[in-house]
Amino acid sequence: MTQRRVDRERLERADRESKLAIEAEREIRNAKTARLRQQRLSVERSAASSRTNKLDNKPRAHRFV
Repeated sequence: MTQRRVDRERLERADRESKLAIEAEREIRNAKTARLRQQRLSVERSAASSRTNKLDNKPRAHRFV
């Protein structure tokens, strides 16, 4: 039985290329996560300030005790 020949250079090259692709995908995913987090925080801040403004503008009953 003949032993199967392994092209180590080809395997190493494929390994390097796959690691580069995975790293690029990770960077893209992290950038997207950061962008979405900033958007969410911005919306939360504007919603909080909107609620505060609504509470500040609400007429209040004065109680004299």
